[in-house]
Formats: sequence, C-alpha cells, structure tokens
Amino acid sequence: MIDEEQIRAVATDAAYKRGVRYFRRGAVAQLERQADGRSYTAVVEGTEAYHVRIGLTEAGDEVESFHCDCPAAAQYLGACKHVVAVLKAVQQQVADDSGAAGTDAGGRRLLQSFRAAEQLTPSPLQEPVYLVPRLFVESAPGRVESWLEFRIGMSRLYVVRNVMELLQSLMAGEDYPLGRSSVIHMASLRWADRVSKELWALMKQAYLDEKSLLRHQPALSYMHALQKSTVFEHKVMHLTPSLLAAFLTIMGEQSIELHIDGSEAIAAHLREGKPQLHLDVSRVGGQNGCIRLDDGDLTPLSEDCCLLYQSEGIYRVDEAFGRALQPLWQTFARTTSVQLSHADMTPFFSNILPAVEKIADVDVDAAFEEEFLLVPLAAELYLDYEGAGIAVKPVFVYGHIRFNPVVQAAPEADAHHLLVRDSEAEQELLAVFARYGFTKKRDQFVQLDEEKSYDFLTQGLEELPDSVEIFYEESFERRPVRPMPKITAGVSVNDMDLLEVTFNMKDVDFAELLDILDSYRQKKRYHRMKDRSFVTLGDQQLRAIAELVENAGLKKKDLASGKLELPLSEAMYLDALAREDQGLQLSRSRRFREVVRGIRQPQEADYEVPVSLQPVLRDYQVTGFNWLSSLADHHLGGILADDMGLGKTLQVIAFLLARKEEGAKPSLVITPTSLLYNWLEEIGRFAPSLEALAVAGTKAERAAQLQALAGIDVIVTTYDTLKRDMDLYQQQEFRYVFLDEAQHIKNPATQSARAVKRLPSESCFALTGTPIENTLTELWSIFDFLMPGYLGSQSKFKQRFEIPIVRAEDKKAAAQLRQRVMPFILRRMKKDVLKELPDKVERKLIGEMTPQQTKVYRAYFMKSQRDFMREVSLASPGERRIKILAILTRLRQIACDPALFLESYHGGSGKLDMLEELIEEAIEGGHRLLIFSQFTTMLAHIAERLRRKGLAYFSLDGATPALTRMKLVREFNRGAVPIFLISLKAGGTGLNLTGADMVVHFDPWWNPAVEDQATDRAYRLGQRNNVQVFKLIMKGTVEEKIYELQEKKKSLIDQMIQPGENFLAKLTDEEIRALFQG
Repeated sequence: MIDEEQIRAVATDAAYKRGVRYFRRGAVAQLERQADGRSYTAVVEGTEAYHVRIGLTEAGDEVESFHCDCPAAAQYLGACKHVVAVLKAVQQQVADDSGAAGTDAGGRRLLQSFRAAEQLTPSPLQEPVYLVPRLFVESAPGRVESWLEFRIGMSRLYVVRNVMELLQSLMAGEDYPLGRSSVIHMASLRWADRVSKELWALMKQAYLDEKSLLRHQPALSYMHALQKSTVFEHKVMHLTPSLLAAFLTIMGEQSIELHIDGSEAIAAHLREGKPQLHLDVSRVGGQNGCIRLDDGDLTPLSEDCCLLYQSEGIYRVDEAFGRALQPLWQTFARTTSVQLSHADMTPFFSNILPAVEKIADVDVDAAFEEEFLLVPLAAELYLDYEGAGIAVKPVFVYGHIRFNPVVQAAPEADAHHLLVRDSEAEQELLAVFARYGFTKKRDQFVQLDEEKSYDFLTQGLEELPDSVEIFYEESFERRPVRPMPKITAGVSVNDMDLLEVTFNMKDVDFAELLDILDSYRQKKRYHRMKDRSFVTLGDQQLRAIAELVENAGLKKKDLASGKLELPLSEAMYLDALAREDQGLQLSRSRRFREVVRGIRQPQEADYEVPVSLQPVLRDYQVTGFNWLSSLADHHLGGILADDMGLGKTLQVIAFLLARKEEGAKPSLVITPTSLLYNWLEEIGRFAPSLEALAVAGTKAERAAQLQALAGIDVIVTTYDTLKRDMDLYQQQEFRYVFLDEAQHIKNPATQSARAVKRLPSESCFALTGTPIENTLTELWSIFDFLMPGYLGSQSKFKQRFEIPIVRAEDKKAAAQLRQRVMPFILRRMKKDVLKELPDKVERKLIGEMTPQQTKVYRAYFMKSQRDFMREVSLASPGERRIKILAILTRLRQIACDPALFLESYHGGSGKLDMLEELIEEAIEGGHRLLIFSQFTTMLAHIAERLRRKGLAYFSLDGATPALTRMKLVREFNRGAVPIFLISLKAGGTGLNLTGADMVVHFDPWWNPAVEDQATDRAYRLGQRNNVQVFKLIMKGTVEEKIYELQEKKKSLIDQMIQPGENFLAKLTDEEIRALFQG
C-alpha cells in the first residue's frame, strides 16, 4: 500500500494540501481499479470534472505514473491536486479492503514517538547532541573540490558513516543509533550549541533543495533519483560554492578542522583582510627578467580564488582580487620562478604588473627602473561645448611624457627610457567615453546629443578614476551643470479676493523661469540655459511651482507678466506647498495668513455662536460652526464629513441661524426625500426663529411656494423635486446651498448632479459621512459643485489623480490630491470627539445551514462554477460583472433562505433559526434590535417568524412614505416595540434610532461603508448604552469569502478620507475566481 511519504514525494506542498482538501470533501468519484490490478481511474469534481489515471508498481507500494486532464497539470513540477486526491482515495480503498490491519509508516512513527516518551519519562532529558564537521579540500589549478564529513554524539562522538541515512531518520522522527549502547532520541533531540543546530539546518535545506529540483522528473525516475544524491554520498556532504559559503558563515569565529590535499588536520580560522603575497622582479642573464612569487603556503579553496587559505587563516577576498590571482596561481602552482626575455619584459610591465600590484607587494630590480619608465598613468581632460553637445580632449601623462590618444596610438620615443604604459588603466578610461557614445573628431571625443552630454556630465565624470584632472575651456563661463537657482515667492490677497503671487530667482529672469517650467512639464531631467549650461530639474521648489501652475490650469501666457492671479481657493494648497521640507520659500501677507488660519484652525476662530445654541453645541460642533463661517466669509465651500451621528445637521442650523440677520436672500437645503421633514423638525427644535419652508406637493403648489419666499430663511427641498423644478430654482438667488447626503451627486452624469451645479449662490456646502463610496470621481463631482474648476475638468482629474492612485497606487499623486482637498473637508470620528460615547462591540456569528439547505446550496454552487467558467470565457468584461453579480446574489439568497426564490422549498433556514435564537436571548436580556437586510423579501420572512412568536416589530423599506418613517422612528425610540426591521438601502442613512442597543446585519453586503452607515443609526450622538453589532455568516458559503474580502479591502482607497467601496467593481479576476472555488 502506498504511504503518505510516497504521496507527498510526488507533489509540491501546495498541491498536496489542496489535494487532501479535495479528498476530504468527497470530490473523488467513480474510482475504479483496472484489470491489471495496479492501475486506477477516477473523476475529480473541481471547477470542472477532471479524469485522473494512476499507475502503481507491481508491489503497489510506489507511484509509477499519473495523468490528469486538468489545464494546470502540464504546468506542475509534480502531481496536481486532483492526482493527490485520487492517491488518497486509493490509499483509503486499499486500507478498507485489507481491514486496515497493518500499521503504516505514519502509525509506526506515532507509536515510536510515544514509546520514546515513555522511555524518557522516568529519566532526565537526553544529553545535548553535538554535530562536529571536518572540511576537506583538494586544490589544483582549474579544479577545486570541497566536502564535509561529520561526527555526532553527546559525551562521545561517532563518525557519521552515511549522512543521507542520518538525515532521513531524524527528519522522519525516527531514532538514530550511534553505537551498541547509544542512540539519539528524536523526540527529545536538543542540539548542544549554535553551530550544531545551524549545521543541521544547512544539511536539511540542502537535502530539501535537491529534492525540489527533482520534482520535474516522471514519478518512477523521481523515486529512484531521490536515492542517488549528488550532494550526499555515504559519509560525505559535497559542497557547492554556495554551500561552502554558508558553512563558513555558520562557523564564524569557531575553529575549523581543515584537511588540504590529504594533509593532517589544521586548526583554521576565518580572518579579515587579505593574505600576504610578495612578487620579486630581478634581472638575470644579462637583460632577461626573473619573476618569483613568495606566497607562503597560499592555497585556493575555491576555483574563482575568492576563498584562500594561508598560515592557518581562511580569507574571503573580492572578485577583483580573485581574478588577479588566478593567472599567478596557475603559473606558480608547480614552480617558484619563471624567466622572461628582455623583449617580453615590456608587455609584462604594461599588462601584468599593474594588476599584480593591486594584490601583492612588488620589488623591481633597480636596473629595470633605470631602463624602463615605471610611473602610474595620470590623465587630463579638457571640456568644451560642441554644438548642442560637448567635446573632450584627453591627454595621457606618464611622468614627463604627454600624448593625446585620439591622434597618437603611442607617444614619441624617449632616448633615455622605455615607456611602460598601464594598458588596463588606459582602456578603463577610454571605455567611459565609449559607454556614453562619444566619437572621434579632430583631436577630441565629441558627443553631439544634448541628453547624452548631460548624462556624461552628471554621471560619466563620476565614473572616472580620482587621478584624472578635469579642465574647462574659456567658453564654460561657469560649471557646465549647476543646481537649480533658489526661488522665492510672495503672496497677497487683492481687493478682488484673488491671490497675487510673484516669483524671484537669482540671476535668472522670469522668461527663463517659464522655459524651465516648460522643461519640467515635459518631464525632462534638465533644462538647457541660454548660456548653454545645464540645470538639473529635481528641485523641490520647482516641483511646488509647477504643481501650483498645473493645478490652477494656467498657461504660459498667463505667466508672461511675472505675476500670477489665482482664485482664493488655492490659498490652502499654496500654503501647504510652502510648509513642505525644502518647499517653496513663500512670503505671506497678513490677510493671506488670516484666510489660511481661519480655515486651517477653525477652533481658534472667534465667530459668535447664537445665544440660544451656546448651551447645546459641543466643542467640536463649535469648531464645525467656525469652519463653515470662515469658508463662507471667503466665498469658499467645503464638505462637512463628520462620522454618522455627530450632529452635522445641528452645526448647519447654528450657522444659518447666525447668518439670519446678514442678508435677505434665503438659503437652500437639498435632501433625500426621506429626510425632508426631518430637517423641518430639527430646525423647529433648535432654531424656531428661522423661517423654514419645505417645498413639496404638486408642481403648481411647489411653483406657488417658490414665488412667495418673502421672509423665508431656509428652503428645504429634495433632489427629486429639484430636478423637476430646475427652471423655477434658477430664477431665484440663494445665499448658501447645502447638500445633505451629498453622495447623491457622486455620479456627475446624473440629472441630480447637473441640477445642483446650476444653482446660483454665494457659497456651497456638502454634508456626507462618505465623500467617497466607490471611486475618486465621486469626490471630484462633489468638489465640482462646491468650487467648480478647483480640481480641474473631470477628464483631467482622472488622468492626473484617479488613474494613478487607483490603478498604480501612486502615493505621490494621492498625497497631492489629499493636500488639495483636505483643507475643505472637515471630518471628525466618534472615537475622537465623543469620549463619553459607549463602546461598540462587533461580532461575527457563524452558523450552519440545515441539511436540505446545504443540499440546495451545493447543487447551485456546482452549477455556479460551470456558469462562472462560461461567463469568463464568453462574456465581455461589463456583461461578465453583471452576470457574476447575479450568480453571487443567488448564492447569498440561498445562504439566507432558499425559500426566497424556491416556492416549493420547505427545508428550513439555518440562518433564520440562528436569528430566532439571538432575538429570544436579546429580548430576555432587555435589548432592542435593528435588523438590516438587503433583501426586502427576507425581511418579510423574518416578520412572519416574529408574528408566529408573538413579537411586536416595526418594518421600513423603500416604499415607506417619509412622514410614516419619521413616525416609526419616534415611536421606536419611545419604546413602542423592541424590534425594527429595516431595508439596508432604504434605512441605512438619515435615521436616528438611538433607542436600539443591538444591530444585526442579516446578510453581508459588498460595501462595508454601507453596513457602517446602517450601524450608525444606533451608534450615534445620544446613545447611552453599549451597542452590540452582529454579522450573521453561514459556514461554507460565499458569505464567508465576502466577509474576508471586506476585511482585506477596507483600506484600499482609504488614502483620501475613509470611503467605502463597491467591492465587485474593485475585485481582481483572481479574487472573483476564488469566490467560486470550493
């Protein structure tokens, strides 16, 4: 029978784990043993039904072959998950057929572990185990081999005769005998020191790495290959360069027992620095040369000569040292000296000696020094402009000899000395010009391309050796590359409430600054000045000015006067740019500072709160009142984005009351239909002196109301009626316009969005707890209402911000957008401003479906998988998302109650049962509940259960009239009934239900922000009890995966404020595919 190790061996860990899951959930069907007695076929239900064939050896205890027709099988290094599932099924079938009388390897290990534990119980823990290595090296030019041998034991060390057996035994959890009376008990194995522990880890990793490389082989070959290791051979562990390096790192400062070419043991240590080498160049036989290398007992321990032994020290040197040493080692490995003719001494001095001098001490016979000019290369470069590029004239200098390599291959002969040139240094210098594309012209290297010239001046010159001297010709009046000149700016507010910005840049006129900005906009790395010098454009100040000009939509002609005029709305952004490190140096006028302070620090403003509301407003609400007042005074707009339940309506009412006496024009509040009368009630409660009018009724009645506005302070209307009466509203003049639940204009293409943006007013404001629900375009649409043009056109906004932030996760673009919008968004969270607000506790309740419900779900889930695969391959992306949403909605409905769409279903609902238990327990504890569901039909099913139980409740959905909504809310908060059933879409916003202290989300919704809004109907200002929030999730359903995605995705666009998200629109293909995986 095949055991678990055999199955693990033919698959990757991931495929093995998935295959076991498939087997356990019963995905293997039609398992049949073939006539030959050792082959099996089966069908595995995955995303499709896949056919698998397995071949075993005649003994039936090894896998010989396997095949699966799934698409992934060809890509796996070993068996796929379907093959693993069938192998597990075969294993079980064989065990069942034999009565499971035998004990397999896993069982033996289990018993052995407990036996070992029994043996150890009465006695102390096993002694710590030492693993002691010995390093062997055979070194010859062109071939170096190294290996380890080991001894292991406790008080006594034993030679490891077979390293592979040691590894396999201990890794399998089996005991390892050391001698007749000594054994290593794996159950209580403790390594004696760090080296032993890390050596063991290195051996295991080498074993596993080699095993992994064999995965691509056919099953039978793979099994045999595992028995023939290239790393482990009897008592030897062969060392690759990487294993040798890892071994030395482990040993650190420890002594290493080293054997070189069969020598006796040497106690070697790793040493810093480099080994000592000495090269002697002397004259023999007249004019010939004799080269002797004194290297002590230097021995390379690696073929690249980067690991060296000398005098009981092991040295690790860099690649350059190793390259220079290799030819010396090959030459002097079998001799102590070599002889060169007089003619060959010149190339020796030119080509070999410079390299050797970098790694060895060199002594040259005085006679050679008199005959040969042995001085290092010095070089001089003379730079000049050449057209749009540059020209460089090189001069090589050897002592008193100078020559230009562009026109002279060699210098003129010297009557007294033979010149020894440093060929390597010369080529290294000339290679720099080749890399930067220079060509020869006259006696110079020239590069006519401007950009490549800039690269050479900023990078190429840095690559030259320190010995090179650089000279600039007279045409270079200053350095050819210079930093961006410092820019200073001044800003003031003129009589037209416009910002006036002026710039000054030392030694550069304004026209040149405009050209520099053009170069920056074109994303150039530099700008070519009029004097032909280069200015690098990475300066933070320049970025700030360019951003300012771009965000304001200014063109070059707007800047020609040397003075910028900007809307006052740019004040906060301009101030933020100046506050950055190394940002714009900005001189601010007094009035400019007052504008910024009023908006940035509204808590310090001194606006007077209406007397009647001074005892009512909390400190944070006074700050909101001041913020609205400051923006209005400067004809600016903003978003009051406080957390749900913090009293946004009250702050607006306080602001409108304070402005009542300042003008005859009324203000306009636009709300969802459901909140129309809520506004009138709140105004009547907190500011009865404000004359408020709700525009409602027939078209004629609404027209009459809008014609008789004398004495009216506040008009309240709905988005729906505004669209129909736009012609009437455009005839009016409003002081302020407020949008409540401003996410209603999140789509700029809707009639509501177009309508509100045509309203004439002094200032506009928006109220919403979720300025962004799905996309950043929603934020743009609201700002297009508040301050048209502030974020540019919609297409420009998408290109500049939305696409980089959402698709590329561009943090810089996100920071720039946040810098522009945050001064005009005031957002406070409950946890920050309402310290006295009770706790909110969120819990996920996992339930099981009824057996019949489970059967329906699984059947539909299998069908959904096939439908999903078809939609992926056939439908367009847009159609695909719609159809996939429909499939997922059906699965969610089944998880709630299959009776939602199966009329003949009577198998019960596990979730309804769980809710019933929760309600009974809550009522007994004196709690009052809000129960939300996306499905109104589900609310009807819940209502039926409540009626059967005799429990009173209210119910609210999209069909509930606005006045009825308000009545139900009042009655519930007074304690009329303990349960309120609410449609998530219809009642998720605009309701104050602090009479409840328990919130139940019956079914999870894609957008967590919508769920949070619904929860905040109870968890808001005025709540005195702790609020418990329950999310009901059915085990083994798509609900679990939706919940996981919610948790994972909550902060995807959280860079701006704290938005929700339309999850399906944001899910990747992989995440959608995961929803349909079992």
